[in-house]
Amino acid sequence: MKTYTIVKPKNLHLENRVNCFKPDFNFNFEKAYLLIYLVILFSNKKSNTKKVELYSKTLEKLFCKDYHKYINYLVENFGGVGNVLNRYPYSENHCFSYILRDYFYENGFEIVTITDYKLINKFKVLFIKQRTNENIRLHYHFLLKHFKREKLTVHNPQNAIDSIPFSEREKYIKNAFEILKIMNHEFSLTLKTKTDGRVHTNISRLKKESRNFLRYENENLVEIDVKSAVPYFLYINMKLYQNQQLSYLNKFQYSNSPIIYMFDEITTTIDNAELEDFGRAILSGQLYEKFSNEFFNNSIYENTSLPFDKVIKYHQMIFFKTYGYSFDGCMKDLKRYAKKRILSMLFAPSYKYKFEQELFKTFYPSVLKFINEFKSLTKHSRLDGLKWEKKTAHKKLAHFCFQFEAKVMIDTIAREFDKKHKGKVPIYSLHDCLITTKSYANDLLGFMNTKFIELFGVAPGLSCKELKNEDDFKIAG
Repeated sequence: MKTYTIVKPKNLHLENRVNCFKPDFNFNFEKAYLLIYLVILFSNKKSNTKKVELYSKTLEKLFCKDYHKYINYLVENFGGVGNVLNRYPYSENHCFSYILRDYFYENGFEIVTITDYKLINKFKVLFIKQRTNENIRLHYHFLLKHFKREKLTVHNPQNAIDSIPFSEREKYIKNAFEILKIMNHEFSLTLKTKTDGRVHTNISRLKKESRNFLRYENENLVEIDVKSAVPYFLYINMKLYQNQQLSYLNKFQYSNSPIIYMFDEITTTIDNAELEDFGRAILSGQLYEKFSNEFFNNSIYENTSLPFDKVIKYHQMIFFKTYGYSFDGCMKDLKRYAKKRILSMLFAPSYKYKFEQELFKTFYPSVLKFINEFKSLTKHSRLDGLKWEKKTAHKKLAHFCFQFEAKVMIDTIAREFDKKHKGKVPIYSLHDCLITTKSYANDLLGFMNTKFIELFGVAPGLSCKELKNEDDFKIAG
């Protein structure tokens, strides 16, 4: 039987309300819950705070002419027990608007199933628009088809929704709607080739805690992740630049992306021994540990204008702001913090993250100079149309890295893996990570390793993570 999944507030017991305060019309609970869901859905798109305008003609198409009876019932404060919706009067150019009372957000949502197929069909026609842009339709059907087959499901969806604490209200709500989209087979894949170049899907928009509940034909999925992906791809590109092999980069850039031409403008020469040391640290998985071991080394800042006590205060403040607690000497925490700060530094304007730059420069001064010069370039000397605003020029490094990553991970590895299995094995992208079923995880791992060596001579570290939740552990135990 065709059904549709929505959510309602856990605090809302509509059946009890109806029993206590009898409606003077034939009350349909599915219509009432769907009306409340509409308010939640569209207020979520407006940051959960703005009023939702619901047009009478649209409501009549969905609920028929008695829609106003449901609204009047839900905005009524029966005997002081409180109304469900707040209604605001129409004004010039604005119709009646509604918000769900804040009380009903306090304990999160629970799943409700709509079974009235006529109501479902009308709702989909009026409100559901699946977005798949032209780039996806033309060039990435091999990714799209694994969503369209409707074999991707959410195991124990209520737990998946509650895997995000409701104290993080905005994340909780957005994540809940992403889970519902997968359950209702409402898939959207988007790609912007001129910016980050990444394919954004229902999976990539899902919080990592909830991805543990995904299944493909009831089989667990496995993520195969590129370790230190950004530094690895930077290293590969700097090697190609240093060896004057930039023509090879054309294979890994979108045809309408001009960023690659900016390499022509760079004058920095990278020290070969330094670049190789940078590469060894990345490939061995020691890069962030190398930084974390020296993060609070006073000697690094002795010959700079940065007083060491100022460095300490700065990092203490940022650490607490990032993680919500003070640094207590835990090296694991420090490595995690160092990774976050170094990656932020790489993609930020070159006048920011001065403390992190001093640390990076201690190990890799010419690499840092290359990166900062690339971020500072605003135009190509022979191409008048190739320009960036000075305040946003630094973004092209992130865009270049992500485009390169996407062309390698998706266009080359994922596409060829799909061809290898004649399109019968699921393959999903998650930026610097590829996902398949547990049965094919080792196959994909070996394929990725071989392909990286074939393309660039060296493979990055690869890690496997099986996506499973607490229920799986209980069964296994």
